[in-house]
Amino acid sequence: MEGVIITGGKGTRMRNITYVLPKPLLPLFSFNSDGRRYVKPFIDFILERFEALGLDPVTLVFSRNSSLIIDYLGSRGPLRLRLRLVLDAEMRGYGNAALLARSSVMGPFVLNADDNILPLEDYRAGVELFEAEGPDAVLFVHRVEDPTRYGVIAPSSQGEFRGYRTYGVRGVVEKPSKPPSDLAMAAIYVMSPRVFKGPRGGEGVEGRGGGDRACGGPSEAHRGGGQRDGAGAKEEVGKRRQARGLP
Repeated sequence: MEGVIITGGKGTRMRNITYVLPKPLLPLFSFNSDGRRYVKPFIDFILERFEALGLDPVTLVFSRNSSLIIDYLGSRGPLRLRLRLVLDAEMRGYGNAALLARSSVMGPFVLNADDNILPLEDYRAGVELFEAEGPDAVLFVHRVEDPTRYGVIAPSSQGEFRGYRTYGVRGVVEKPSKPPSDLAMAAIYVMSPRVFKGPRGGEGVEGRGGGDRACGGPSEAHRGGGQRDGAGAKEEVGKRRQARGLP
């Protein structure tokens, strides 16, 4: 299985911080096995999860905003995976950037935004669900307090897989005034190359036509059991720091 990371967004929700550092290079705190705190750039945590999953090669879709990210990856030391670079010259959004990876991807892949991660066990369960049931895509979702602020799924069915809640996906609605659920997409997916036979013209993975159309076929949503970490809006980052007892 391969990996795809979408970088190069404008980082507007995190300004003025992202005028200095792009979101993938923002520091993320974590704790090692003996409880000591450490910090690394966000993209390192994504790459470590991809390495642990055995994803290889990994396609990095980058833009003109990504020069610091490319420089960092060139200086951080060797990776245990092959890295391929694909330029997003037009910067027409996440879905269009994902479509640009189709020339590089040869098989099933994990697609990850550059500012969201989940616990490794959630990734593993999503990959196992994909391999066991064979949908075109598995969308990772998480419950949110205010679904009008997010892209949420319209579930068509509900089930369970190895202790995780799963949902059939009837559609996806972006920032709905009347949300069909409180299950927001985490911008992390497991996908078949069949998704690239879906819509073009920039709608892509999170297209306006809903989950089935956007993914080119049947989709399932997987709700992980762990804490999602993301470099989102500044107030969200502050809440997560407080929850972890960080200043």
